[in-house]
Amino acid sequence: MQVERQLADVFSPKVVDRLRAETGYNPRQRKATALCVLVIVVQAYLLGQALSFARLRALFIARFEAIRPRAFQLRFKSPAAVAFFRAALTEAVASVVTAAGIRLEGPLATFADVRIYDGTVVRVPVRGKQAWPATHDDRAGAKLLLGYSLTHGVIERAAIAAETKGELPLWRTLVPTMERNVLYLLDLAYFDRDLFRAAAKDGAHVLLRLKSRTKVRVVGHRGPRGHVRLSRPWALSTFLQVTSTARGTTYDLDVEWDHGPDTLKLRLVGLSLGGHAGLRFYLTTVPPSRLSAATMVEVYRLRWLIEILNREIKQEADIGRCDTADPHAVAALAYGALVGHVLVRGLRVCAALRSGLPLTELRPLAVMHLLRAYAVALVDLLADHDLTGWHRIVERITPLIVQMAHEPKPSRSRRRIAGRLGASGG
Repeated sequence: MQVERQLADVFSPKVVDRLRAETGYNPRQRKATALCVLVIVVQAYLLGQALSFARLRALFIARFEAIRPRAFQLRFKSPAAVAFFRAALTEAVASVVTAAGIRLEGPLATFADVRIYDGTVVRVPVRGKQAWPATHDDRAGAKLLLGYSLTHGVIERAAIAAETKGELPLWRTLVPTMERNVLYLLDLAYFDRDLFRAAAKDGAHVLLRLKSRTKVRVVGHRGPRGHVRLSRPWALSTFLQVTSTARGTTYDLDVEWDHGPDTLKLRLVGLSLGGHAGLRFYLTTVPPSRLSAATMVEVYRLRWLIEILNREIKQEADIGRCDTADPHAVAALAYGALVGHVLVRGLRVCAALRSGLPLTELRPLAVMHLLRAYAVALVDLLADHDLTGWHRIVERITPLIVQMAHEPKPSRSRRRIAGRLGASGG
């Protein structure tokens, strides 16, 4: 299959040497070559090991040969190391995306992709407070911002900075330009007027929760009688006083935000949960002709998939802790571990394509648990670039993935929503 071959090529000497040359990483190539270091970090991820030099060095010695601690650690403590592992992550993601040929289905089929972004904390030793200041005076931590694709089910982008840095500035560094016809699901940490302006400029779409104190003016609404244009703008609070707020009521409103030449014309969709649960409103640039208000509310619930992903990589793969305070090493190890994530999710995609099953019916966590048992064998073949053995083991693992991970009737409501809406990687 194309996916498994492309994944193996990421670890080929030819590709690794190209990435190493482009980033200026590890020019001397002595004991701990770029390929050796990369496969060791991936093996640690598959085994659920924390980002620790002691654990990584032990794996390196067991697989290759003895190496002094300082010589090993210096392979990670440089800007070139960060660039190399980030480039390896980009290469791995591209291998899955280009080879899989998966597209969104159902209501989401008109979008090129649906992407969710969220940050998670990576704890580092207290001695790293100066480089990685945290929100608490006596702690240190890094903020790892992840971008998750609901088409392929992989972390397609990542960036890391100090924990105190807000997610929106970091997101703008990670995504300087939005991709055309991609729907971005973001939480309140990204709520900003300029985000909607940038989406309109780039031809993208966004869907965000509405901040409670945001003053938008209702200029029209859609209901059973069709589209009604108001004679004058109404404050949202005033409009809600003259309309039903009964449980289950769906709102589809035309709103204006800001004044004068800076006025933004957007769509506000919402749902009444009744009682103390109150109202939920979402601002979006997606027109009614593409998705109904009820569907938009359901689509936003897909954002919780990245919370499940964060729990997976922190609890099962232990990305949430790092034993070094060096900022370059923290970033390099995080990017390297995410290459392991793409390997796991890539083999999940491969199993879905081989078995003809929807990707949503293969539980990612079960796939990770199975591949953990084969971690050493998989890394052996990648390190040796043994394509024959690699294809053979993938053929053997595929039916086991289906047997362990297949869930035709998902127990989680959000997973059922992903399948119903056509978010194939959800």
